[in-house]
Amino acid sequence: MISFRARWWLSWLLVALAAILVIYWSVQQANQTRVIRIATASAGGYYYEYGSLLKDIIEQQGDYDVELLVTAGSVDNRGRLLEGEADLAIIMIGSATLHNLELVAPLWHDQMHLVVRNSSDIQSLMDLPGHNVALGSEGSGYRAQSMMMLDHLGIDPEQVGMNDLYFTQLLENEELEGAIVTTGMLNPDLRSVLMSGEFRLVPIDFAEGYALNQSQINPTQIPAGTYSSARGPLPQNNVETIGTLAVMAARSGLPDKVVHAVHEALFSESLRRDAPTMVDINPLEDRLLQYMPMHPASARYYNPYAGFDELSRSLSWLSDNRWLLLALIAAIGGGILQIKQLQRLKQQKKRNNLETGLEKIFREAVELEKSQKEAKDMRLLYRYLNEALNLKHQAVALAQGNHLSDSVLFLSTLQQCADVLRQIEWRLAGLQVNEMAGRQAEAATHS
Repeated sequence: MISFRARWWLSWLLVALAAILVIYWSVQQANQTRVIRIATASAGGYYYEYGSLLKDIIEQQGDYDVELLVTAGSVDNRGRLLEGEADLAIIMIGSATLHNLELVAPLWHDQMHLVVRNSSDIQSLMDLPGHNVALGSEGSGYRAQSMMMLDHLGIDPEQVGMNDLYFTQLLENEELEGAIVTTGMLNPDLRSVLMSGEFRLVPIDFAEGYALNQSQINPTQIPAGTYSSARGPLPQNNVETIGTLAVMAARSGLPDKVVHAVHEALFSESLRRDAPTMVDINPLEDRLLQYMPMHPASARYYNPYAGFDELSRSLSWLSDNRWLLLALIAAIGGGILQIKQLQRLKQQKKRNNLETGLEKIFREAVELEKSQKEAKDMRLLYRYLNEALNLKHQAVALAQGNHLSDSVLFLSTLQQCADVLRQIEWRLAGLQVNEMAGRQAEAATHS
């Protein structure tokens, strides 16, 4: 059994632990910033434009502010997630891996565009050596896709001049003949370049064969008339090309509630209206995405077994607030012990008061014993007898219902009262005998 003092210290220890856990939980909550950092790409590209749309919707929800990070593109975005410099990022599948990151949602298809000046003699990718063609800035998904394609075709990038420029330089530098741009069809920079009417789209040769060698690439087409141009819609006919997916990725450990806020924005009617190329793909059923690491909140969102959603959310809430729950348990445990301690102290105080009363009765019984030994008057002895009986009744009344029946003090008090009563009764009996003997002797004398 735990001692009284040990229980007292344990109760205060639990209360202190609860206070510490509450403080720790509060600090954690305070450290969870209300700002969501989203890595996009260059300020004029579609990744940034889409990020701006997403930012507006998330901030309208009122729970978070959004900071858009201008970056070099997908490769740079992956690095920022790994370094903790961003919470979310748009990444082009195939340009950067999601290893050690978590998939939040697929967004849209990016297509490879081979943009060439109308005056250039470039008719295919195989014609690029010896020409000035932008392959994309370092750290961008554009460049990663361009390098993979050139490697497949056996073309040395060093044979392609001015290849590290961003493709909008086509509008300013006439020496730049073309660019490989892998992006979504709503990219404002790309539309601005094509609107000039000075460029055409060249088909990507060997699209199907290349896709067979790349699990994350698919052959596709750029539909005729997709882009406006000063010389009429482009392209005039469907253009063969390759495509991949752009996805929203998160750093590992991003809180579920942040991802929930992003999901609400991603699947809002307003975003779907302003970003019509967004895809409706369940990554859990996609041949490629199902094997990629997925954020737990996204896995629950896309889970077709909706009946488990509430349980999943509950478990997620318990996980997010585990320190608060531990504090609550410790507080309840400490509170229960404190209540028991208070009850025990109250009972102990009551018992002490009762024992003080018994001690007083015991002392009075002892004094009564001394007094009755000196009494010679029967009337005085009868008074002492009544006092002894009253003391006994008082002791019994104190003990009843107060768990003192086995108290040594109570038993000693009863014994003392009984001894006094017996002594008084013996003395009264002796005095009565003497009185009767005296009366008989007096009667015999008179007779």
